[in-house]
Amino acid sequence: MFILSYIFPALLFFIALSGCSGKEIEDYIADLSHPEKKVRLQASYGLVISGAAAVEPLLRHAASGSDSLQFISAQILGRIGDKRGIPLLRQFARGPNDFVRREAVLSLGKMGDLGIGPFLLVALAGDKAAEVRSAAAQSLGNLRDTLAVLPLVQALEDPAPLVRQQAVAALHRLWTPRAEAAIVGTLQDRDETVRYIAVQSLGKHRVRSALDFLRTALRDTSIWVRTEAARALGGLGDTSAVEDLVRLLKQQDGPDHQAARAALQEITGLDYVVVQ
Repeated sequence: MFILSYIFPALLFFIALSGCSGKEIEDYIADLSHPEKKVRLQASYGLVISGAAAVEPLLRHAASGSDSLQFISAQILGRIGDKRGIPLLRQFARGPNDFVRREAVLSLGKMGDLGIGPFLLVALAGDKAAEVRSAAAQSLGNLRDTLAVLPLVQALEDPAPLVRQQAVAALHRLWTPRAEAAIVGTLQDRDETVRYIAVQSLGKHRVRSALDFLRTALRDTSIWVRTEAARALGGLGDTSAVEDLVRLLKQQDGPDHQAARAALQEITGLDYVVVQ
């Protein structure tokens, strides 16, 4: 089933506003189904700017609207952030269309209502679409409720890399000792993006207990994981990593090489130059 590709690019913000003046909310809602993307964008911005006044009319139209209208409406409701949208978003999140469910789940995470947590946990554990499970992980992180840590740790075993990636990112925001230990464990994940996010998280939280794991990550098959590992070690400032960083520095020039050089300078105060 066709779903309109829909985003809110900042570049078009002022362009969109130029076409919004003088329109009523009902007109904006009608334009959400317009075949031209620019018109849909203008209508969306108009509704977002209208804020609370747009919620009830949007709920009435979207409830029985097409998949495309529900998809766009879910995004708009999330941007407005009015809790009156929660019941309809929950309805969308239980619907048959994967794309609509995903947008509804993402918007629920923007409402700031901890009461929606159990609903998101069900989506995380049981939705058939990886994109929806991933959205649930992201939304649980946005809610900042540490009760979600254990389910997110369990989601690190999800077969879909996209879900594991978002689970790591969510655990980064819900930082607890259990979350920290789980993220260290993902440094062995088969997906390089999971490992990249994990290394980045450990670096930002300056996890000294992960020092040996980060040194091992300097030999990762992914250049981007190696780069983040070098940056993380530079932030930790532990001289025990110097030998490993020098070894990386001696390899072929690249972003990991440059990160190792910067890390060495941060740790030792010296500018390392490799003479071939």
